[in-house]
Amino acid sequence: MPIRKADKGEIIKEALKLFRVQGYHKTTMADIGQACGLLKGSIYHYFSSKEVLMREVLEVLRDYYRDRVFIYAYDADMTAEEKLRLLGEKSVDVFINGEGACLMANIAMETNDVVPEFRAPIKSFFDAWIDALQHIYTEKYSKEAARIFAQESVAAIEGAAMLMRIYNDRSYLDKAHQMILEKFKLGAKTTLLTTKA
Repeated sequence: MPIRKADKGEIIKEALKLFRVQGYHKTTMADIGQACGLLKGSIYHYFSSKEVLMREVLEVLRDYYRDRVFIYAYDADMTAEEKLRLLGEKSVDVFINGEGACLMANIAMETNDVVPEFRAPIKSFFDAWIDALQHIYTEKYSKEAARIFAQESVAAIEGAAMLMRIYNDRSYLDKAHQMILEKFKLGAKTTLLTTKA
């Protein structure tokens, strides 16, 4: 029987879905091959190992979010609040309907100590997210304070996403984004952050 032709992009897309649902360790190359309609073992014609495939999945996700989501933080035609609202909407959509940030956090927690080669693309994803938020926050805060606020924001969103999944209640994510927006509006009134002089 001939090997079905598949495109690397299709394999990455199917692998992403499986990694998101089953996790890295419970997903096998056979699972991914089957999801793509490939004969058993033929997935190795495209990727030499599960680690190589996972790294490509992480890099594709990182590039996608950096180039097609986080980019809105740098749009000079929008106000800072508009940028925050838009990034919040996109974040909610990702956590509820898509893949991405939650996969990055899940894979980071699952593999950090056992597959260190995943750290670089995962860290690069979170750095791009933090950089985007920091860019917005520098409208009201010093560069250092904006960095802290950006890091706190990503942590709040990831924590809210975890609670949303545990309690099956999206209000955790909505409230986290609202809290971030309100904190930004307060500006100099926040206690942990120093505003620009």
